[in-house]
Amino acid sequence: MNSPVPQMAADSCHLQSDPSVVWCHPAFCQMALPVSAAAGSWRRGVGSVVVAVETATGDALPSGWCLRLLLLHLCDRAVRTASPLVEMGSDAAALAAELGLPVTEPVLREVVAQVERLLTARMTVSLDGHSALGVLDARGQSRRTGPAWRSRLRLNARFQASLVASAIPLDRRVVTALAAEPMALDAHGWIRQLRHDHAADTLVTVAWDDLLQRFGSPGQDPASFRSAFEDALRMVFTADYSISLAADEAGVTVGFAAPENATAAPPASQEYDQPGEPAAAEARRKAKSSQHGPVSARSEADARAAIRPHAAPERPQRSSGAISLGPHLTGLPGVVWLRRGKGAAPPVIGVTPGTRFEPERLTVLMLEPLIMQVIGGLPQKEFDAVSAWAMANRDLVDLVWEGRIGSFEEAAHRVRKAPVLSWRQS
Repeated sequence: MNSPVPQMAADSCHLQSDPSVVWCHPAFCQMALPVSAAAGSWRRGVGSVVVAVETATGDALPSGWCLRLLLLHLCDRAVRTASPLVEMGSDAAALAAELGLPVTEPVLREVVAQVERLLTARMTVSLDGHSALGVLDARGQSRRTGPAWRSRLRLNARFQASLVASAIPLDRRVVTALAAEPMALDAHGWIRQLRHDHAADTLVTVAWDDLLQRFGSPGQDPASFRSAFEDALRMVFTADYSISLAADEAGVTVGFAAPENATAAPPASQEYDQPGEPAAAEARRKAKSSQHGPVSARSEADARAAIRPHAAPERPQRSSGAISLGPHLTGLPGVVWLRRGKGAAPPVIGVTPGTRFEPERLTVLMLEPLIMQVIGGLPQKEFDAVSAWAMANRDLVDLVWEGRIGSFEEAAHRVRKAPVLSWRQS
């Protein structure tokens, strides 16, 4: 796999630093692991990567959120210590605390059960068509005499070597926030794998068929998978401020913030009246009392409705030098119109339901100091979606408003689709 990001082996000091990350094997970032406790065997392959789990006795396989956290612990410790021997703590309570889990009876029972299942199963990873590598050292497993707690586990040396050579850094804060959500943990790992393999200023689109192969359940229909995966992405987006997400019929598009902004939380929104702008202040007061007031975080149901795709528009139309961006570019129901500003007026954008510029059906949104409708009236869900798009594309809006971008081609090259989830200021 070619990557513009240097491999971890090039910086051994970095392996033992940065407590904000959790290191994970790239194979575990490319597909979903077992979600429920199946028995016998399980296998999933994506491209040249295969992960398999089997038991000789037909017992239940390791699965669910706890399996994911256990594997993250094994990978992280093996990377940080540069050793295949991983400390598991003196007992289940110590391990649960290390994993950031509440030390309660149900949690401890699950930790004990999943550790035991992991030890009695054989989990293997195949990379780039090479022979399967056992995750755990089989010699240690064969010497087990019962279910007693193991304070140390030993990884397969070859697996550990492949891990150190190409480990993926996950966000520890995000992992902790998503600890009880298996698909969300899988989605976070996948997004971090994409981020590792692509530059910060790129957008990566992955088709729904590919995602279904990676993360769907056997026999799951595409519609139910898409709904479940959107829910998982919503959870990731809520916790991870370094990404942007959009979804349409083509698939899921992921964007990445620059490294210096990757972990910054969104600033608290502020409302203020600027001197000399009584009209804007009055518009804000009216907006607050309207159902189409300043944008706020959307409900999950509204978020899903806001990303549903619409047919691609006709060839872009222009009016008075404005640039039109259709649904296939923005992910919004209508067409967004950008234009060059005049004087010191605050930036605005226009929205029409069709591809032709129709003044009588135009909605105008002012973006400063708060997003508000000053002409027209979008339904709340559409207003939220357009507001989210405007926040994600504020740099583009400003470039057009300031006259530094004047063509559709330049704007189309820079535009980002509407986020899947509730907007954030950046």
